[in-house]
Amino acid sequence: MFTQTHLLVGAALFARPGNRAIALAGLTGALVPDTDVWAMFIIERIGGATGCEVFHYRYWEEPWTTLQTVLNSIPLYVGLLALALMARLAVPHSRKLFFTLVATFALSSLIHVTTDLMLHHDDARSQLLPLSDWVFRSPFSYWDPNYYGQVFAIFEIGLAITLFVIVGRRYARKAIWITLCVPMLGYTGSVAASFMEMADHDRGPGSCQIIDGDAEAIVRS
Repeated sequence: MFTQTHLLVGAALFARPGNRAIALAGLTGALVPDTDVWAMFIIERIGGATGCEVFHYRYWEEPWTTLQTVLNSIPLYVGLLALALMARLAVPHSRKLFFTLVATFALSSLIHVTTDLMLHHDDARSQLLPLSDWVFRSPFSYWDPNYYGQVFAIFEIGLAITLFVIVGRRYARKAIWITLCVPMLGYTGSVAASFMEMADHDRGPGSCQIIDGDAEAIVRS
């Protein structure tokens, strides 16, 4: 799913008034598995790559493929969660909060990567490293219309709006509503436009030239 949706899921599950530490741990966990994509986009764009080149070429190259695999490793977050829970049982009460925060972070990240496991096909990575390099390719994709991406886009928009309302009502503060509204307005529109208008998402060598050529043909017509 889109990073914004993962953040909304994290907020709905872990954010509660009066407990900022848990909320921050949950939101950080929801964000971390996607930090590779944001880092890739920023660094490659600064380096002169176009938006198309970033996601059609650089996305499939090192070091990004390795970083994506590490940050989306299910065993990594399962292990971290288990260690945090065991440590929480063993340490004095004064130190339990730290391991509670680690466990919250790990659980939120695990929810993120498990959700993404079901929503990536062509762009799936080895989800079980270092235990296995096997790749599960879901029959569904959150973005690719060849794998129901346009259908899922409608669901994701509805989910995002629902979570937005839940979190906003939970806090019932104007500042929270404003904070949620600003990204949601652009986010909902961009998701709708990108998924409803794009009919083809071929990737790989030559794909950007194909897209550019199609755009030029439309302009000429």
